[in-house]
Amino acid sequence: SMSGVTVEPPPGAFLQATAGNALSVHPRNPHYFRSSNGQPVLLVGDCTWGTFSDVDYDFKAMFDTLNANGLNFARVWVWWGCEQFPEPISRTHIDPYLRTGPGSALDGKPKYDLTRFDPAFFQRLRALCAAARERGVFLQLTLFDAWMIKRAHLWRLHAYHRDNNVNGVDGDPRSTGRGTDGEQGFCSPGNPKVVDAQKAFIRQVVDALNESDDVFFEIANENYYNAEWERALCQFIHECEQSKPKQHLAMPLDLPNHDHGGIKTWDLQRLRANLLKARALKQPLIFDTDGIGSPDDATVRKAAWTAFVSGGHISYLDDSLQIGGEHRGDLGGSRRTALRKQLGHLADFARQVPFWEMQPEEALVKSGAAFASASAKEVVAYLPDGGSVALDLSSAKGALTARWFNPRSG
Repeated sequence: SMSGVTVEPPPGAFLQATAGNALSVHPRNPHYFRSSNGQPVLLVGDCTWGTFSDVDYDFKAMFDTLNANGLNFARVWVWWGCEQFPEPISRTHIDPYLRTGPGSALDGKPKYDLTRFDPAFFQRLRALCAAARERGVFLQLTLFDAWMIKRAHLWRLHAYHRDNNVNGVDGDPRSTGRGTDGEQGFCSPGNPKVVDAQKAFIRQVVDALNESDDVFFEIANENYYNAEWERALCQFIHECEQSKPKQHLAMPLDLPNHDHGGIKTWDLQRLRANLLKARALKQPLIFDTDGIGSPDDATVRKAAWTAFVSGGHISYLDDSLQIGGEHRGDLGGSRRTALRKQLGHLADFARQVPFWEMQPEEALVKSGAAFASASAKEVVAYLPDGGSVALDLSSAKGALTARWFNPRSG
């Protein structure tokens, strides 16, 4: 806004992350984000599990790969909870806590002290965010992993297992062999010592990253145990930031988590229907493929385009970028080079239309297979199977210009 005149950003407002461009929810269309300078933002991303937590992972090289394809988003797991992933995966992770003892943990190394943080962890976290920002990439930082707490062989290595820390913190007081007890376990407001330790960790993260514009927080990956716990920790993040220069979005309070409402599917009709249903939340919706595998390029491409014309953002979990272990990936993600290029074509297309002015419109498609989204001035129709469709454009006024865009070639 200049001199009281609102200047509308042109098509092409799909934004690369830059310093000073923090994300908030768009005030006129809450299904999208807005940057600090007022530009609408659509997230189209490609990510893998170990970007931050695998100590020998070169996240700069990964973000270079995203940047080269015009992608602007990655989901990043900040902490897995154990220092060494056991065989056959055998990956070394960086942990937020110093291992001081006295006494040995179940992995044979000194016990964790949950009141003493390892500066190297937070230095790596700051370096990760700076590297992403320099390459135009926004980050969804996942602070706790609730996937590993349901696996007994991993839970026994967790820092919040009673035998692994010197602080009397016990994420399994009922001795179930896992951390999944929704009343007193790891993801529960009913375990004060665990919650206090989690809040202390969150405070350290918030203090370390308050200057980072390109991030928002997700409390937990795959918490199926207690939603109240997760939302309370979102509130805690907002409380920690109240007196700080910058405030960040927190999931699932400010936007739904990646399992919400059945939008995690490769079935295009179901994906479309569930995204349209979830629009009632009036929050940004992210089509996140974590947990549903990595099918052929065409399947992923079609789902990404379906999500886009249904008002969603895209987060593809790309195991080809996961180096070592069972995934046989590499930093260039060579198995998925063609697919990343095609996701980049979607990002290019999004730069050319004012997507934030559009709404999904089922009634526009009169025959044939297409998903449509429209504003008063424009219609986008995606034909997942090619062919021909009939669209009802009777409400349009004046001359129309039609243009084809090939999602495979750009």
